[in-house]
Amino acid sequence: MTEAQGRPQRRTQRERREATVGKLVDATIAAISEVGYAKASVQEICGRAGVSHGGLFRHFETRLDLIVTVAEAVGRRQIENFLARVHPFFTEGSDFLEVLRAIREASRSPLNMVWFELLLAARTDDELRARLAPTIESYSKDIYLTALRIPAIAAQPDEIRQVAVFTGLHMFDGETFVNAVYPRPDLDEKRLRFVAAFYSSTVRPGG
Repeated sequence: MTEAQGRPQRRTQRERREATVGKLVDATIAAISEVGYAKASVQEICGRAGVSHGGLFRHFETRLDLIVTVAEAVGRRQIENFLARVHPFFTEGSDFLEVLRAIREASRSPLNMVWFELLLAARTDDELRARLAPTIESYSKDIYLTALRIPAIAAQPDEIRQVAVFTGLHMFDGETFVNAVYPRPDLDEKRLRFVAAFYSSTVRPGG
């Protein structure tokens, strides 16, 4: 082994940058998840990431720029989580009740709570809302296209398919948000069966 081979290779500037950005993104997600968007300050994020304030601002001009990058990462990870949950139901004959159960579990991911925090913040922050708009649009499109790979959902009539998908998803989103402060486990199974019956009732015979 040569002397050069025996020494650990130094990371490139790009690799160092990507590693630092990754730490900041993960720290921001963890901070929003645990203490909320309002308390996910630059100080809080840097402390969790082990990165100085100067280090953060070498990669992001403002906290908002970091938040936009975080939203994009959360959206990607949520799609991956949703796909992993519903992938087993991409074949015909899947029990729709189990399909809904998988979608609910995806909605209850801690990542989804971070997504809610960002949406809630954007409601009253015009600049954040404008900056997040492309990410939200892309996320909604990807979620919808993934849902359409489930035969029981694809079987919905064309004219109501999109509204049926998002009505179900938003119901589970709302349930997750409310359950964070006021859980109602006594309603969980009843709600699943109610929604499953609704979806079944909208599919045309032979459709």
